[in-house]
Amino acid sequence: MKRVLGILLVIGLMASAAVAATAQEPLIMGTTDRVTQLAFANSYDHYSWHVLRATTDALMKLDPVTLELKGAIAESWDISADGMEYTFYIRPGITFWDGAPCDAAAVKWSLDRTIRLDGPESGVGLIKGVIDHIDVIDPLTVKITLTMPDAIFLLRMEESLAPALIYSPKSTPENDFANGVYAGTGPYKLIEHVPDQWVKYEAYDGYYGEAPKSKFVIEKLYSDAAALRAAIEAGDVDFVFRTLSPQDITDLANNPDVVLKFFPPSPGVRYLLFNVTQPPVDNPLVRQAITYAVDRGAIIDQVFEGTVDPIYTMVPMVDPPFFGAIDVFPERDQAQAVELLAKAGYDADNPLSLNLWYSPKHYGTTEADVATVIAGSLEETGVVNISIQMLEWGAYTERMSAGGFDMFLLGWHPDYLESSNFLAPWTTESPEGLGTFFNEHPNYEAYKHIMEVATTTADAEKRSKLYKAIQMLSVQDVPWIPLWAMTDEMVMAWLPNVHGCALNITMDVHIERIWKD
Repeated sequence: MKRVLGILLVIGLMASAAVAATAQEPLIMGTTDRVTQLAFANSYDHYSWHVLRATTDALMKLDPVTLELKGAIAESWDISADGMEYTFYIRPGITFWDGAPCDAAAVKWSLDRTIRLDGPESGVGLIKGVIDHIDVIDPLTVKITLTMPDAIFLLRMEESLAPALIYSPKSTPENDFANGVYAGTGPYKLIEHVPDQWVKYEAYDGYYGEAPKSKFVIEKLYSDAAALRAAIEAGDVDFVFRTLSPQDITDLANNPDVVLKFFPPSPGVRYLLFNVTQPPVDNPLVRQAITYAVDRGAIIDQVFEGTVDPIYTMVPMVDPPFFGAIDVFPERDQAQAVELLAKAGYDADNPLSLNLWYSPKHYGTTEADVATVIAGSLEETGVVNISIQMLEWGAYTERMSAGGFDMFLLGWHPDYLESSNFLAPWTTESPEGLGTFFNEHPNYEAYKHIMEVATTTADAEKRSKLYKAIQMLSVQDVPWIPLWAMTDEMVMAWLPNVHGCALNITMDVHIERIWKD
């Protein structure tokens, strides 16, 4: 009997060891996305921000299930009666990976540094203009004084915005963008980023919140959608996120060995942008003509097999949390496009020649097809010649912020869940960083005034009317042309032994909530 018990004990220990070993195996995500810079003050793209927010926190956060705004590094806060001062009370005992305390001084240092450096490829404008100064009241209390009342300031301090994230003064250089050189608060530590290959994480044992479900996570970066699909079908990855091709989505949905699910609605938008200072699109008649010539239906049918939806305004039709969305851009009308081009001085004998720029991998592998369809729809007028141009994402963002594009494709994932985030960035917040240079447009001051009144107005109904006004103005000034909602990015595929996969309206995957058997 003792021998039998001994054998059973050994078997039990071996089984426990096997379970422990399984728990230590890395959870592997596949994606076609890429990091630009892991720099809080000089990055502004979905995937770079995904990595940053997986590895540190902000003062506030959104509950991934309920989307309730709650404290993260801050456990509570007060707002002054005039809306000009926000006092945050820091949770005691939070530390960065490097052992430094995450206290009021670290919060002030992080935000001050991010605002001061404000790189050319950053989203710092989302917080910079509204913060006047930051004071440390005591070791666990920090007060932020605003330049004006801001009805959405708590959303600006939420972890979806990389410029609001807090990092260690001990590990990050004072005056350098410091790509990937930082220590955060968790839930994961960044272990390694190899461009175009992978990002590796390890759970931070000192994390103040709920421990991640998986200790080790690897995000593998695949060259295209075909390679991403092959990886999930071969079991080389546990789940995939951003971006499968439309055909791959259809095929994987019928694969019994893979689970695929959509998580609608999508707040992500795809659109054309213009540098309003760059000839020939500096002429508003040209930009207006293109709004009539573009064929959304052809994009949706020929490129996406009906998996995305057309849009006619930049604000998502998702109420709440967005409000004030109205369809303002026109349906296709080639005759009207030709008439406007004629007014601008173009006809069949003197056609309009311009570039259409795109990046081939950042939005999956459909972008070349999108560019081809758009170019074809414009050239069908008989008055337009399009030269399609391509740059990889890093070079693309650099040229964009340097003003080197005339007409170009871009996509938008919400920084914070409020309508102004789909109207302000290209017009009043970061018009140079995002390539529109709308700050040099004659109507810039009007947009700025309307936006400032809207974002300082607590009354949602009044704010909604102001946002509608901006949308209506945009049809005349045309800094953008909304094209389709990114329903195709609200999809994940995973193996049957993987659990916790989900997407919410922030369009980001929470790797800390995912695990496998």
